[in-house]
Amino acid sequence: MAAPPEGDDMDDDDPRRRPRIDGSRQWEVFYRDASAEPMRHVGSVSAPAEDLATEQARTLFGDGDADLWLAPADEFLRLGGNDLAANGDAADGETAGAARGAENGVSVE
Repeated sequence: MAAPPEGDDMDDDDPRRRPRIDGSRQWEVFYRDASAEPMRHVGSVSAPAEDLATEQARTLFGDGDADLWLAPADEFLRLGGNDLAANGDAADGETAGAARGAENGVSVE
């Protein structure tokens, strides 16, 4: 089974890190080899539609047996470590777990 890359050798100025300007939507990709393992974020793909994002994610990050989850990047509520405390949310993440985006994810298991 193909494992996704753990890291890369690109620095912050590498042109491959720059966003594309074609208007494609960014999709975050999560991966696991077996259902007993936790999902982990492995990267993102740009595609104008869900079916193309799924195809790209499978090509780049998965094989036939891997579980992949895709979710539109603009549907995530991104919080830093101190954001929860500043907003009065519980330290254990109870209210943070209901962050927007989960209901819009696409599972391609």
